[in-house]
Amino acid sequence: MLQQIMTAPGKIEFQKISIPKLNKNEVLVKIMRIGVCGSDIHVYRGEHPYTRYPITQGHEVSGKIEKIGSKVQGFKLDDKVTIQPQVVCEHCYQCTHGNYHICDDLKVMGFQTTGAASELFAVNSEKLIKLPSEMTYEEGAMIEPCAVGVHAVLKGGDVSDFNVLVLGAGP
Repeated sequence: MLQQIMTAPGKIEFQKISIPKLNKNEVLVKIMRIGVCGSDIHVYRGEHPYTRYPITQGHEVSGKIEKIGSKVQGFKLDDKVTIQPQVVCEHCYQCTHGNYHICDDLKVMGFQTTGAASELFAVNSEKLIKLPSEMTYEEGAMIEPCAVGVHAVLKGGDVSDFNVLVLGAGP
């Protein structure tokens, strides 16, 4: 199968690799769509401070399940899914208090760990979110950036009596 690998800033290659072997808690996802965000552009330009090369990008994705590990429950073949790209330790103070987004050892697929820019991607089933069958793969790949926006709005609380200015960081 093919996998995208950024070997250096501005240099993307497609390499043939073996199909990943699953452990009992993983699923094999056929990647159907990948979004590209501003952070991906920073990696491409060599401007992302926490990314080392070579790296496989792909953190805004959708796909369908191709294979299921023996202990995986709640999913079936051909389910549409998206992947939560955050990799957390589950042991630090923040994780034990439900603040996974600020884990002391937070890593993100496509930046500090291998992303999903490949034909097939093996991932722990706990990282999957099942998508409605009527949702397109394009929409599914936009779940992660949408979740970032929703999180920011919820953190802002009730602002109905205030003027609000929304600024985008963009590339």
